[in-house]
Amino acid sequence: MSVLDAERLRERAAQQTGLSGWGDLPFEAGLEALLWALEHEAGLGEQAKAAAAAATVALLTKRLRLVEDRRQHPDIAAEEIVAPIVVLGLPRSGTTHLHSLLAQRDGSRVPLQWEMSLPSPPPEAATYETDPRIVEVQAALDARPGQAELMAIHPFGATRAEQCIGLLDWSFINSAFLAAWRMPSYYEWFLATDHRPAYEHHRRMLQQLQWRVPGDWVLKWPKHVYSMGALLATYPDARVVWTHRDPGQVVPSVVDFVGTVRRMSPGFDPVRFGAEWSKVEEVGLLRGLAERDRLVPPERVIDIHYNEIVADPEGAVVKIYQYFGMDVDEDGRKRIRQFQTDNPQTKHGRHTYAAEDFGLSVEGLRERFGTYIDRFGVEPDRAH
Repeated sequence: MSVLDAERLRERAAQQTGLSGWGDLPFEAGLEALLWALEHEAGLGEQAKAAAAAATVALLTKRLRLVEDRRQHPDIAAEEIVAPIVVLGLPRSGTTHLHSLLAQRDGSRVPLQWEMSLPSPPPEAATYETDPRIVEVQAALDARPGQAELMAIHPFGATRAEQCIGLLDWSFINSAFLAAWRMPSYYEWFLATDHRPAYEHHRRMLQQLQWRVPGDWVLKWPKHVYSMGALLATYPDARVVWTHRDPGQVVPSVVDFVGTVRRMSPGFDPVRFGAEWSKVEEVGLLRGLAERDRLVPPERVIDIHYNEIVADPEGAVVKIYQYFGMDVDEDGRKRIRQFQTDNPQTKHGRHTYAAEDFGLSVEGLRERFGTYIDRFGVEPDRAH
């Protein structure tokens, strides 16, 4: 029997937790699609398969504990997630920094890496900044292969605002799995499947985190563009911040970023990967724009350009909040300025990349994404 057998992994998770309740939300199809692709397409050796199995067990134990928390504390299910602000768009377009800046407004609530990684038991306000899980998650981040290189591209930290991957991963409907391994069948399944169960997982995780630590949610995940219909069905009052940046810069940057993870997989070829991942970004963008036009009222979406964020971070944040009828007081403005001072763009090193390293070209990408560039007036990066 393969170490990637679903039943075997579920048994391991049940043994580790002493729990057996998997909850009422479907996840089996995604789990099976992921495991089949890992077994048959990812080219993994036995050691890598064992590591993938361990990572899957960790998600299954997370699921068991979340379901048990909800059983023991029925009040979690009564939590209402009201009008979240959701940052999405092309990756590498300032979304990470903008997310952290938006978090500086008084009353804002962002999901932190530690609480999404280890959400059970539910976090508590009194120990939110001293919870021992913070140290545990930070140690795991520091031990990751290539962590120093990754930090120069995307700052990671247990107490940093983080994107929605950790809210969705336990559904097994998650494009983030594609970063680590080449799994074309999982990608095709992901494109075709109903994403509404994934966003119900997302909502229930927010309920878990909000139960004892309330606030106004500010969320971020560029890949929400793949499933905006499900996102808006789950949060019909969501307010969308859509970021924009020159695809000639974005695509090589994100290909290099994801490539730092993927190149650890067997048979990594940068040119093939450049073709694969540039298509992932293109398909997601086109799919998201079509859903935006169909589903999002103009008053519920604001477009923000990377050049705006870099030139005037405080102004960009205030502009967003004011667009949605919300104020930022002077203390919030001071925190924005302080975060900007404490977190310059090159704090952890400079991210250097070239389109040609992945068989791409800046001009070719601009032509390929020309309709998008024209629609939103996207300009090349300005020198600041």
